[in-house]
Amino acid sequence: MYIGDHPSEPTASTAPRRGPTIIDVAAAAGVSTATVSRALNGGIVSQRARERVLRAVKSLGYRPNTLARGLVTGRTGVVGVLIPDIAGPLYATMARGIEDVLHANGRSFMLMTGNRNEADESAAIELMLERQVDAFILIGSGLQHEPLEDLLRGGPPVILMEREGTAENFTTIRLANADGARLATEHLIERGHRRIAHVAGIRRAGMRRLDGYHAALDAAGLAAGPILQGDFTEEGGLAAAEALLRHDSVTAVFCANDRMALGLYHGLRARRVRVPDDVSVVGFDDLPWGAYLDPPLTTVRQSAREMGRLAAEFALAGLRGQATATDAVVPAELVVRASVRDVRPPRSPTTVHDGR
Repeated sequence: MYIGDHPSEPTASTAPRRGPTIIDVAAAAGVSTATVSRALNGGIVSQRARERVLRAVKSLGYRPNTLARGLVTGRTGVVGVLIPDIAGPLYATMARGIEDVLHANGRSFMLMTGNRNEADESAAIELMLERQVDAFILIGSGLQHEPLEDLLRGGPPVILMEREGTAENFTTIRLANADGARLATEHLIERGHRRIAHVAGIRRAGMRRLDGYHAALDAAGLAAGPILQGDFTEEGGLAAAEALLRHDSVTAVFCANDRMALGLYHGLRARRVRVPDDVSVVGFDDLPWGAYLDPPLTTVRQSAREMGRLAAEFALAGLRGQATATDAVVPAELVVRASVRDVRPPRSPTTVHDGR
């Protein structure tokens, strides 16, 4: 409120309310502020003193100033997590796994997106460095090794997820992408399919899955293709459905991820092509909704939540100065549902001779 040209003095009702401080907690518990600090930060205090501090914290509604604590301890209790985009359901599941472990250890995370753009990714990492995160978990980073080293050399522990190959000074966690794609393609071959198309993905993961597709076909003496380029989105699968109409000999399709498989389902259905009666489909990732498609999608499971938990455990181990694996490869698993038709010719009955 203003009277004339002069601001009014703040009244009791308008003045900002001061929250309880560590001094208030110490007074209520009958201990020193140093004892309060040790009790709240895992230091050595007697059980009786700790209980008194915790009772005082609860009764006063005290909230520790994590920024101030970070300035003293050099730790903020926050892990920086970078994902390629906010729309990818796989990344949300990985973040959930990271949260599982960090929450159980009294920590939290700061989530940012790189928008699949190197400049945006670098800016996000710079911002998290300014916020003094304790460790980094970078999922699907598109930055080359040298720029990453320049940004993070001598900094907090760094865990790279969804990244092929090893990285000096960083811990990497990756899925066995080529092995998973090989399993998917072999499943189609074992069901009698000989003309198997592939909706390929982009980036490193897509390249490794293409390698696994080729490996399975080469081992079976089969020709590859057609290979249709996708972009890991539903739209890429829709476009592939239209392109497949020009290849009427194809009986099965391996998609480099489930999102493209979903788009393929819709595109085929719009053209009155039935899954699996006319075309069999296998995906990759095992996103939760795959089991509820019609028909349920056969796919390769990527244990995204478990990978997130592993990344968080490695980050915490790094903060404790413990050695971790420099390159952890998570095995892929084929999940067989109802989207693949068995086209093998029926076996002729065995003739039994009675010797007469």
